[in-house]
Amino acid sequence: MRFIPIPTPVKGQPIEETEVWKTRNAWGPFIPRIADRSDETVDELIALVFNGQVQVGVVFDDNDKPRALIGMIFRQLGRELIGELRWATGFGVKDNWEYILSEAERYLKEKVGCTISKPFCRPGWKPLLKKHGYKQTHVVMEKML
Repeated sequence: MRFIPIPTPVKGQPIEETEVWKTRNAWGPFIPRIADRSDETVDELIALVFNGQVQVGVVFDDNDKPRALIGMIFRQLGRELIGELRWATGFGVKDNWEYILSEAERYLKEKVGCTISKPFCRPGWKPLLKKHGYKQTHVVMEKML
């Protein structure tokens, strides 16, 4: 398995010249799965990638088949650069999430310069995250009004 971050578009760059456009067939099939678990539509999620608000990372298997997608958002908070892991989904990678998480963390630290990783995930991720040294800092709940 290989984790390949896709560069975000440069402001003003024609979308057809961007890596996110050229690789859309690799990451695009995962977007409906993200939409199913969020309040955003497929079109809204794709727009976040195309306008550079979310950077995607694709996990390829040994046969170069896309198997998983990670969506990352970066923000500065004082002296800290935070890498938020906002999306994570995949096909047939249940036993590989530990590796995928490690690769995403390495990318955040070594290539982006993040000092904090903050996954936004469902409760089922908690055991894996604890195993990787994460601590719970907040509880987020929601209610339809």
